[in-house]
Amino acid sequence: MTGKKILKKFQPVKGDLQCEVKSIDAPFDYTDDMHNHFCHEILILLDGEIWLYTEFSGKVMHKGDVAFIPHYLFHTADIHTLNKYDRVVINVSDAVLKKASNKKFSLCSCFEPYDSEDKSLHSIHLSEEELEEIKKQCICLQKNIEHPKASSDILVDAYLKLIMVKLTSKHSDNPMEDTPNALPDIVSRTFEYIDAHLTEEITLSILEKEIHHNGTYISRCVKKFSGLTIQQYIIAKKIALACKLLQEGYSPSDACYMSGFNNYSNFSRTFSKRIGYSPKQLQMATRKIK
Repeated sequence: MTGKKILKKFQPVKGDLQCEVKSIDAPFDYTDDMHNHFCHEILILLDGEIWLYTEFSGKVMHKGDVAFIPHYLFHTADIHTLNKYDRVVINVSDAVLKKASNKKFSLCSCFEPYDSEDKSLHSIHLSEEELEEIKKQCICLQKNIEHPKASSDILVDAYLKLIMVKLTSKHSDNPMEDTPNALPDIVSRTFEYIDAHLTEEITLSILEKEIHHNGTYISRCVKKFSGLTIQQYIIAKKIALACKLLQEGYSPSDACYMSGFNNYSNFSRTFSKRIGYSPKQLQMATRKIK
């Protein structure tokens, strides 16, 4: 992965829908550290091979593979084919997908569930013909988003639905079989413990007892894999939870304490530094969208 590192572990998405057809010349993201988004992400691999990781699992992806990454889920990737990495990246909000769905067919289903025992990365594989068809539709979707004309709103809605119905139906009918988890065991168990105890006190000594490894070794493994120290990861996770709570309608004060912060001033300062705007500003922006 290439690109200059930045502090923020939240990567902003322009609006509620973004579609980019990219080549190897475009970096995977603005940072090679683990990060998350407000929106769901769909990664369609057009060529090459990557190892895609979330905080819960990892998967080797080849040409034609599609991964569904839910909003707020931390993820990162390693490119294994240095001269081949062509892909489509679609970022779309939960609200947009729900609006495009109906009572009988949910376009959000391919991102669920990640709050149960099944936390494996959801994915499908497209045939050459299906991949070419989806690629053409994504090019048209990107064109109408980035260079809008009078009819573009209608076309954006149509192309998004065509793409999502195809991908969601494929996932519902024929999800990829489970593959060995590529996420290192010590990192996986550390992330699982942090996720389950996020609002509690988490110290290195506690992790030593729970993970049954030396604290320094745990820290080194997490840092090597994610690019973050354990403390940075915990804070980033708490901020992601606070974002989710704010978008669900909770007040900044409630989001502060429900996400594990004990001091509102510290929470507001940390949130603003990492997200780029204050908890109150996110709350107001969410209300406008609704």
